[in-house]
Amino acid sequence: MSHGLLVFVSFASLAVVIWGIIDVARRPALALATKWKALWIAGMIAGWFLFGIIGAMVSVFYLAGPRRRLNAGHYSNRY
Repeated sequence: MSHGLLVFVSFASLAVVIWGIIDVARRPALALATKWKALWIAGMIAGWFLFGIIGAMVSVFYLAGPRRRLNAGHYSNRY
């Protein structure tokens, strides 16, 4: 793999992680309990710092699964 492609993949994965962290952090406590917010954020950050693309995969999992249900209102008023 060329150096430029690795840099692009790193920045792209970082962008996805930042998007996921911002989305989790802005959720109210009624929609997503504080402990789950902390676990999602810690998983995204630790995954990116320790393994790079793994953090992006955690973020994509959140954005494709729980985020969609949160936006649809399926998690409202759950602790």
